[in-house]
Amino acid sequence: MEAKQEFQNLIEKLWMKLQGLGQASPLEVGAFAVLVLFVATFLFMILLCCIHCCCCGKPKYQASRVQPV
Repeated sequence: MEAKQEFQNLIEKLWMKLQGLGQASPLEVGAFAVLVLFVATFLFMILLCCIHCCCCGKPKYQASRVQPV
């Protein structure tokens, strides 16, 4: 239960920061935009990785097996 409470506190702090973003300085708005862009890029890369690994039928770079003579 302690982790759930900490997560709720974190969400509440984030929500308060988002509500105050209208009166924030341009530096804070820029920093927030960079942070959002970083998180979105990370999630997009995870999505691309999952699509590539799961949806592609045959792996492109599979090692060839050598048959003994």
